[in-house]
Amino acid sequence: MKKSSTLVIAMFIAMGSIAQNMNVQTAFNHHKKGKLKEALSFIQPALENAQTSTQAKTWFYYGNICFDIAKDETGVYSNLLAEPLDESARGYTKALEFDKRQEYTDDIARMMLGIAALYWDKGVTAYEGKNFAQAADYFTKSYEITEQSGRPIPVRLIWAGKSWIAEKKWDKAEAVYNKLKEIDYKDPEVYIGLAKVSVAKKDFSKAVQYLDEGEEKFPKDLSFLTEKANMYMVGELSEMDKHATLNTLLKIIEIEPNNPSVWNSLGACYVLDEQSFDKAVAAYKKCIELDPKYTSAYYGYSNLFLDKANGYIKEAQALPLDASDKYEALVKQAEEVFTEVLPFVEQAHALDPQDAAVKQILKEIYTRLKMMDKAAELK
Repeated sequence: MKKSSTLVIAMFIAMGSIAQNMNVQTAFNHHKKGKLKEALSFIQPALENAQTSTQAKTWFYYGNICFDIAKDETGVYSNLLAEPLDESARGYTKALEFDKRQEYTDDIARMMLGIAALYWDKGVTAYEGKNFAQAADYFTKSYEITEQSGRPIPVRLIWAGKSWIAEKKWDKAEAVYNKLKEIDYKDPEVYIGLAKVSVAKKDFSKAVQYLDEGEEKFPKDLSFLTEKANMYMVGELSEMDKHATLNTLLKIIEIEPNNPSVWNSLGACYVLDEQSFDKAVAAYKKCIELDPKYTSAYYGYSNLFLDKANGYIKEAQALPLDASDKYEALVKQAEEVFTEVLPFVEQAHALDPQDAAVKQILKEIYTRLKMMDKAAELK
């Protein structure tokens, strides 16, 4: 009687094992026909069964099914799994664990790169949708898979860093850029990223250190030099080094002498130094020569001369009443400056008639030059 019971139990175990193996095969067949919901419903029980859960084939098929669910763009299968790409990667990883004969190794390596590509695409979509935390997660996963494959693509970590910066998660961004620094990834964005993180953390001296280190490694890289100039011009680093912006802009001009934007920035930089009036004038004129429609240069040039003219008027107004000759001389000097700058302000207004600030400057000049009919036209 005992032997008979043992035999029955063994038969049930065997039948259960056969059933689960049949589930694996049925899942394969459904997957082959594109029936992903059915394929998933048959493969999932096999993942829990003691016999089939240790077979590489089971996990390989699961990885394939999940991959195609992740790839589907129809939305038909979007509710089957929360993160099908994660599940696909898990399936392939488990398959490798049990694949003692390396039967699936090459196929899994190829499919894992496919997962990395899909993570990248999802990261781009999330980034463009301003879902930066999710984008960073996808970019990081994409990189990690390529790293595991032995063919890392570090630029994907660069975008993870950009995403964390956009999300203002400074520690996470710093960790990403430090990882890139550790693997000696040669991209100036590593040092720009670390500098931005340091500025956000109010560690300005460290930010300067990263910028200097980056320039030492990439002395001719325009994107790096431009970022560095911007950080010194409009960022909190402007108080760290008064000459850093100027020096950086001059280096950019050596590399790219026909960029009007750089000449305009150079003019704005020279304006900050009263001793560099002529250099500021030359820089703005060069910008306008390169791009006659560069409105900002006309505006900067005009303000430069208006400050000079108003300086003469202020000096004249401070004179005693008996200094009429000197008063008249100063007023005449101011009028000459207004006359010289007038064509530039008029051109700025022509380029952008809706600019209220330019319109106000032009009206002031017309009034100073007693061109009241012209001033009246500016309403």
